[in-house]
Amino acid sequence: MMKTNKSEALKLAVIGGGASGLVAAISAVRQAEKQGRSVKVTIYESNSRVGKKLLATGNGRCNFTNDSVEKHNFHGDADFAEKVYTRFNNADIKAFFYSVGVFPKSDAAGRVYPMSLQASSVLDALRCETARLGIEEITDTMITEFRRKDSGFLLNSVYYADKVIIAAGGKAAPVHGSDGNMLSLLKKYGIEITPLLPALTPMQCDSFPKILKGIRAQGRITLRCLGRILAEDTGEIQYTDYGLSGIPSMQVSGFAARALYEKRGEVTATVDSCPSMEKAELKRELLRLIRSNPDMPGELLLAGLMPKRLGMTILSDCSVNPSKSIGMLHEGVVDKIVSQIKGKKYKINSVKGFNDAQVTSGGISTEGIDENTLELKMLRGAYACGEIINVDGDCGGYNLQWAWSSGMLAGISAVREK
Repeated sequence: MMKTNKSEALKLAVIGGGASGLVAAISAVRQAEKQGRSVKVTIYESNSRVGKKLLATGNGRCNFTNDSVEKHNFHGDADFAEKVYTRFNNADIKAFFYSVGVFPKSDAAGRVYPMSLQASSVLDALRCETARLGIEEITDTMITEFRRKDSGFLLNSVYYADKVIIAAGGKAAPVHGSDGNMLSLLKKYGIEITPLLPALTPMQCDSFPKILKGIRAQGRITLRCLGRILAEDTGEIQYTDYGLSGIPSMQVSGFAARALYEKRGEVTATVDSCPSMEKAELKRELLRLIRSNPDMPGELLLAGLMPKRLGMTILSDCSVNPSKSIGMLHEGVVDKIVSQIKGKKYKINSVKGFNDAQVTSGGISTEGIDENTLELKMLRGAYACGEIINVDGDCGGYNLQWAWSSGMLAGISAVREK
């Protein structure tokens, strides 16, 4: 590719003004300044303003990284992700945001938020920095055409760029502007795209009891297919009219989506509604309660362990009459109750689609990306970052960590002189 004269401004287009695109643009200008090089960066965004999806992260509080980032927190190509985020790690991310006026605050679980606990403060800081650096934003503009022209690229037959950073996201949450359109365009260049599936989304269960709708309770979800554990997570489970939601469900949903897509076999979610006790301890405690309070009505047997409606459903599964006293329960029934508490099984029919998903599983195959620069091997001069790549993370700040890390690497690589 023809080199740009150092006295001329390198024209860099960033397709997508989300988390990775904004940081890629900022990193590109900062790198160019270090080199004493001129660069003109333009962000093309389909929404009316950049960073729309960022405002919804962390329930509006923007959990922008985590104090503990490890390979097991990522899926898709986790090895590739590790090579990128170790170059720009969570400490680097916190330092970056500190440099633009965002003060990090960690909670007990290691999730890092802005001290303001407002996602808007993160976006405001990023937009202030893009303005300071002279980065142009062209909004309400979806890139639907992308082709070679001379030594660079022509976008929508109108906009020319010497180099391009593709940060257009996947297909999750299309209301925020990501619809997978750019992935379709990249296929035309022979770039391999792994199957796109929703991740971090609720799971829909077969014959789910409607009475559980609205319940929130601590529990552990263990996802299995053909008897093999695919994933598990513990936390607050949210019961809906169609199945399981809440962080534990969302954490394992990507594994369910993949197993169902590949038609490996029946997928089940086993819910442990009392993860703090082992079976033997739980049985002892229930027998103690029965001996101490034989006249207590059955409906109250589990009321001190979990929400009453959840307990009543478990008792119903074990054919326990809620109006009769618990002193009438024999040990065999208690064993059944314990088994249901520790291992209630639900058949997973599907996961909620992209409209409800937080991230996309799948994307550009990392086999076609230079791990040192994030340049596309079959499209030199074009770089990729963020959700459009086949990397997705757990809840807890990992997807934004990936967005920032990959955005930094793509931005720096795009302007670095070889």
